[in-house]
Amino acid sequence: MTVVQRSVVISAQPDDVFALLTDTTRFGEWVFGFAGLIEGPETISAGTMFRWRMKGHGLTLKPRDAIVAFDAPHSYTEEVRVPGLVRGTLTKTVVPQKRRTQLVWRLEYRVIGGPVGLVADKVLAGRVVRRAVEHSLAGAKRVLETPKQTVPSARGGYRRQTAVR
Repeated sequence: MTVVQRSVVISAQPDDVFALLTDTTRFGEWVFGFAGLIEGPETISAGTMFRWRMKGHGLTLKPRDAIVAFDAPHSYTEEVRVPGLVRGTLTKTVVPQKRRTQLVWRLEYRVIGGPVGLVADKVLAGRVVRRAVEHSLAGAKRVLETPKQTVPSARGGYRRQTAVR
């Protein structure tokens, strides 16, 4: 098995980070290649199973995920399967720090195909997987650190002023 472990420090509360990780309706905002949920709940919890579409490099994949360990609000582990291509285990851990939160992803995966799969992993898959993890972590950081936009009032956000004569 190949192991990819990356982390990012986010200026957000641990509960907010964990909430983003478990909200499937927001995956499109930060998960690399996410192209829609096929089936599954809006919120991930223990025992959850879901399927989604992933687009990238001219391919559309349909990963199947199952939550195998869930320790809210600290971590959860999911088994990820892309039928015919990859099997793996992804552990997402939220580590509180003084005023920030560290988000750690540890992905252990195996490209299916015996010796041919090992070569494919060395030549191409390893780089693609590392970049996908790094882009997803950067996306989570961007989403959580971007200030929320204020909604303008129905009148266009301007105050009416009286004319001076």
